[in-house]
Amino acid sequence: MPSKKLRSKDRGAVPEKRRLEGRPRKAEGRLPPIEGPKLHQFVDFDGDLEFVQLLTDPESDASAHVFEVVIASKTYALKIFKYYDAEEANDILWGPQRDRAPLDQLDYYLDPFYNECRAYGRLVDTKLNGEVAVQCHGYLILPFRFQAKLEEEFGVNGWDQPSDLPLRAIVKDFVPEDTTWSPRVVGKILKDLKRMREHKIYAMDIKPENYKEGLLVDFSISITKPHFIFEIKPQHQVEGYKNQDLIAFDVMIQEQRVKTRRRAFPNMETKEKLRSYGKPVVEEEEDDEDM
Repeated sequence: MPSKKLRSKDRGAVPEKRRLEGRPRKAEGRLPPIEGPKLHQFVDFDGDLEFVQLLTDPESDASAHVFEVVIASKTYALKIFKYYDAEEANDILWGPQRDRAPLDQLDYYLDPFYNECRAYGRLVDTKLNGEVAVQCHGYLILPFRFQAKLEEEFGVNGWDQPSDLPLRAIVKDFVPEDTTWSPRVVGKILKDLKRMREHKIYAMDIKPENYKEGLLVDFSISITKPHFIFEIKPQHQVEGYKNQDLIAFDVMIQEQRVKTRRRAFPNMETKEKLRSYGKPVVEEEEDDEDM
């Protein structure tokens, strides 16, 4: 979600006892275990896998690292997620909003791992998996022994997890080629975004590096309904969340200089929205009835 600037007096810590809830120690059926879409477990894992190469910057502060791996003689992309600190919810929830949010379930709604589980769960349920985004094969809870291997071989650490919790990952098709931008590809991407929106998936983070061969590869900050954020935020912010993927699409094709008339918004509306695109959203204190 877009970042929010809060005054210090508005901040209040999420209760410590709630910060570690919702974090699996082993595979436990479909995740997350709350209302809404859920992703199945990857079934072809026998406890062993081969790490071929790291596909992301080991120094990146992004929410995950992606590896090319071989599992049961098949090549996949394995996206391993860092742990989400529920205290970051202080940048999203403030004042009376915390009283209306499901504080004991924040991980399930805000953790990038669960964001992807929810989005891909919906894509699987609607038979769009592999059509609008790179094919997902399920989630995987990695045995502890792999963590030391990742640090030793690839210099990757800093997963931000408590010592007793394993790493969590999502298994996807390995697609090595970047997108070749053309009017046809742009048209498909816009159509795909609209198809996902019809099923209440708001991808949010639309940019060239999140596409491989015209398919979306990242749902780490996506919002998939049902989601509490739509119930507690002012309507203008809700509309902002819902439209962010389309605004970002128009920015993307402009930056890629694709010769096409396709736009997510009519030109005048797009120009108006682009003036504020990328600027931090500053939440001012509002009356309770506007919450």
